[in-house]
Amino acid sequence: MANELPSILRQYDRLAAVAVLAVLLGSLIYLVVAGLNQQERVSKYDGDLQSYEPVKAQLKATDLSADEALLTHVAQPGKNDLLVVRMDPDASNLCTPARRLLCVACAQPIDWKAASCPFCKARQPEEKKIDLSTVDTDGDGLPDLWEVKHKLNPKDPADAALDADADGFTNAEEYEAKTDPKDPKSHPGYETRMSVKGVAGVRVPLRVTNKMELPSTKDAEGKTVRHFQLTFVSVDAEGNPGTTPIRVNDGNPIGKSGFRFVRYNELPKKEIRVGEHKQLRYVEVSTIDLVREADGKKVTLVFHDPKNPDWPGEPLLEQTATIAIDIDGVEPIVVSPGTAFSVKGEGYRVRSVNAEKKSVLIEKKTDGKVFELK
Repeated sequence: MANELPSILRQYDRLAAVAVLAVLLGSLIYLVVAGLNQQERVSKYDGDLQSYEPVKAQLKATDLSADEALLTHVAQPGKNDLLVVRMDPDASNLCTPARRLLCVACAQPIDWKAASCPFCKARQPEEKKIDLSTVDTDGDGLPDLWEVKHKLNPKDPADAALDADADGFTNAEEYEAKTDPKDPKSHPGYETRMSVKGVAGVRVPLRVTNKMELPSTKDAEGKTVRHFQLTFVSVDAEGNPGTTPIRVNDGNPIGKSGFRFVRYNELPKKEIRVGEHKQLRYVEVSTIDLVREADGKKVTLVFHDPKNPDWPGEPLLEQTATIAIDIDGVEPIVVSPGTAFSVKGEGYRVRSVNAEKKSVLIEKKTDGKVFELK
């Protein structure tokens, strides 16, 4: 037949089916072989595991306490962290922020060294410099560097009031005096603990109320010598004057007072202005030299003029002062001019006692320093 198909085309369906079967058969064989190989590798792996022996060494647990403390501090930083002097490399303030990373105006990230913002041109604040010599973490008045140097605790405010070397002075007093708080031989002067508790003395029991000039004489050299007669009244311990006048010429004893009138030193009267209208007055300011007959002690009186507002009153004899010393075991002492005394081996000498100012002038023997004690 002219329209009959070639034989190969008539077998096309069968050939296609055979090809598909061949591909499936090849895939199946491949899977079987691959599965056997995988099973062999798993068996070998299990065998290797069985051959391994466990490690007997004990591993130490990691200490995370430092990390936990650091994280806690970062989460809740202390208010003085920027001022803490780090003496320990493991200190918890390791991550304390101390650099500016954002512009203070536009909040854009900028270099911390930038003087002005490159975005908004705003001027940036200068970095604050901290003087470590003045840093005081615990606020006790003792700088951290000084406390660390002398083995005190810069985080304990109570140690300022302690006496580390038991020399009678607190650590704060030792710092102020620039002495060593751990050396009992190095301490502030004991004068820092002294105070005047009182000044006393015997009042001169006489007051001059009037004068009269006597006829003058000539001395051996022919010079004129003026003579005076003064009127004295007695004065009791409270300063109350008597009413009986005692008239005495120069050079003579003054009644039974124990004093002798030596010399009248006449001075020009002093001009003063008193009252609302500043009235001009003249007051007597002349002085009188006396001597105590018992021991020759000299004393000078100022003429008593009731109109003189600056009249100093009767001077005191044998002025003494009571000095209190705020050191355990040291009792108050009574001193007078010239008295030498010592406090725990440190020597002092009294130069003078001022009853009016209630003060004492004292010289320190070790360095000759003179100070006024009140």
